[in-house]
Amino acid sequence: MPLKTLLPIIFAIVFLVMPLVPAIAAETSANITVNVTVAAVAEITVVPNYLNWTNIYPGSAGVVQYVDVKNTGSLNVSNIYIYASTLTDETTRPYGTADPSKYSAAGVIVVKGDSDNVPKFVGRIEWNWTDAISGADFSGVTNVKAWGFYKNTSFEYVWAAGADTTTNRCNDTGASFAISDIPDDGSTLAKTPTTTGISRSGGDANFGYFSVSGRAAFGNEPVCVAVAQDCSKIYVYRYDKRPGFGSCGNSAYLTTRTLVPGDIYRITYISAYVPKGIPAGQLKLGTLTVVASY
Repeated sequence: MPLKTLLPIIFAIVFLVMPLVPAIAAETSANITVNVTVAAVAEITVVPNYLNWTNIYPGSAGVVQYVDVKNTGSLNVSNIYIYASTLTDETTRPYGTADPSKYSAAGVIVVKGDSDNVPKFVGRIEWNWTDAISGADFSGVTNVKAWGFYKNTSFEYVWAAGADTTTNRCNDTGASFAISDIPDDGSTLAKTPTTTGISRSGGDANFGYFSVSGRAAFGNEPVCVAVAQDCSKIYVYRYDKRPGFGSCGNSAYLTTRTLVPGDIYRITYISAYVPKGIPAGQLKLGTLTVVASY
């Protein structure tokens, strides 16, 4: 092909291809400085916030569940404790009634904190039995004013409360608490409560507080027993640090761990221990309250 006819074809190809190549644009930039201040907020969240156990046979335990305590605030929190609504839910003695709503659901809940191997009631009430317990021996308790049965699941232990001899109240200096370590089997030995390992930690207008240690009735681990000033009931707990209840020498935190914002503490053991001799049906809805310090 002659040269004069070839050149126009080459130029035509070049001109067709060149527009397909993008041009490189020039850029310029500027910075934005951002400043964010987070407010100081103490907040914890519990997940789940509703626990359910159904059709538990008397004398048995429900399935073990767990609860996560989340630090959803912006401050560190620590010293986590828990208490039950039993005292506000169960204000009158429910014994002798077939109505399950007279019993607080919170009163049968147990949890296990970092320092313990045996689950403890969050807050369980046992009321004065009022009737005589046949064959019981209360000779080890001074000025006995009340007695009854401490029930966990399948076992019952006889307890007794002695009042101060001057005031006849169970929240004053001379008051005492005693319990048997032998499950009630009908024998006098099993119905003989003693004060071994039990010391009074103080009292207020409502309760006398007792530290109980090394007793088989409580799994040989430390617990607290608050005896009502009129001796009408006892309140068994371990992880309640509210004013008054925290004065018991055996009261403890679920954990003393520090949770930074976003951190989670898991309560790994929560269950329902339903004692024998409780009416069938739904117990009164109860509340467990988790508290953390900051």
